[in-house]
Amino acid sequence: MTRRAPSLARASTRPAPTGWGRLPASLACLAVLAFGLSILAACAVIDPLNRETCISLVPALEGPDARVTVLAVAETPERRDNLRVRYRVEVPGSPGRVTDLVCAFGDETGSGDRRALLGVRTADGDLGPSRLYFLKRFWLGDPAALADSATRIVVDPAADPHGLTTLPADAALWLQRGVDALAPCALYALLGLACSLIWGLVGRVNFAFGDIATLGAYGALIGALAVEAAGFGEGGAMVAGGLVVAVAVTAAWGAVLGRVVFEPLAFRTTRPLLVATVGLSIVLQEFIARSQGARDRFLPPILNRPLMVADGPFPVMVTPMRLLIAALATVAVVAVLGVWPRTRFGRAWRAVADDRAMARLLGIDPARVLVVTFALSAALAALAGAVLTLAFGGTSFAMGTLLGLKAVVAAVVGGIGSLPGGALGGLLLGLGETLWSAVFGEEWRDVAVLAALAAVLMFRPAGLLGTAAALEEPDLDR
Repeated sequence: MTRRAPSLARASTRPAPTGWGRLPASLACLAVLAFGLSILAACAVIDPLNRETCISLVPALEGPDARVTVLAVAETPERRDNLRVRYRVEVPGSPGRVTDLVCAFGDETGSGDRRALLGVRTADGDLGPSRLYFLKRFWLGDPAALADSATRIVVDPAADPHGLTTLPADAALWLQRGVDALAPCALYALLGLACSLIWGLVGRVNFAFGDIATLGAYGALIGALAVEAAGFGEGGAMVAGGLVVAVAVTAAWGAVLGRVVFEPLAFRTTRPLLVATVGLSIVLQEFIARSQGARDRFLPPILNRPLMVADGPFPVMVTPMRLLIAALATVAVVAVLGVWPRTRFGRAWRAVADDRAMARLLGIDPARVLVVTFALSAALAALAGAVLTLAFGGTSFAMGTLLGLKAVVAAVVGGIGSLPGGALGGLLLGLGETLWSAVFGEEWRDVAVLAALAAVLMFRPAGLLGTAAALEEPDLDR
């Protein structure tokens, strides 16, 4: 009989360490997080859009003949969302003077804008509601007036925001593209790894992974909004609540689906399980549409204050949410690839993947391993869905089909059945999508992704880290 090659890889064959063996990996994760926090502390934290808005108000308040030099821009000690602009005014025929302008930003109930201009204070006091309305409507809303006023403003170099370094335009552009790829890479790496967990165990693909990720996306949305409605705070509390609900609910769904759908069919021929996963995808889509509604849902931006990583002709910006998502995905991938194979269950997974009959003789229950693996892969898919909700805000019941296809793309490109390959394929897919969108636009992006899948299947069917043996049909007698 044909023997299927080991799937876990590439996992280490050394004896499993004791609990102390996990300490270096934990320290490494803590070191990465500490380094990320130090980077955040060093980056500029003033919202660039609010900064430009407040500076652009100065010419409107000082008159058409005034020449303005901005000396400093800083947050007020009373409230971080308020900005104080110190500037020098020079008017022909009168001595120059230095004064301050304070702009208040925050949530606007009517429009839902969380960075709306709520008030302006000059040296003469606060602007009244009518004057503030006309200033926003006929000054900030007039691009021609703003362009003309920009010619009368000079910003002192000391008032410019500074990042960690200064880069030329070309280098900054490529760095910005890399920063923009953080969320897509995290999304697809988690999906590819989740798909490879099942594929490596039973040699079958699960086309319902995208819809399981959609369950996680809605779980993150519900959890974040529940935390906000309960008054437990915003920002980090909403993110934590969303992640906990997404992972807990979706992992429970995964365990149930693994027991009811996958366990009876997983170790049989390919066709029944393939049909079952396609049907499961349709069922999950309809369930989400009926229970949550067919319209798209949106989560207000969280932790989206831009941070300047590098200054220069082209400033490089990143949000704390993107950094947090990248850190969470990195920790999850490192845990699955580096720590999990050394655990008792990780060794059981490898035993069932290599030789199911021998694993059963050694006292390992393949059905239990499959159910727990499905719950773990569902938790990874839930993290991917949470990335969609927290980073991009939009959630739709119908997005699971394309997500499922891209999970398969990541797993195939990285290497069929290879856990490191699934994560690598997701990273390459995220980078490829970001670069394609930056150069050619988003219209043909998904077509390019699926064309890349076709090319990989034609010229390297086993993927980058896969082997030819992984393409063979599993031995169902084992």
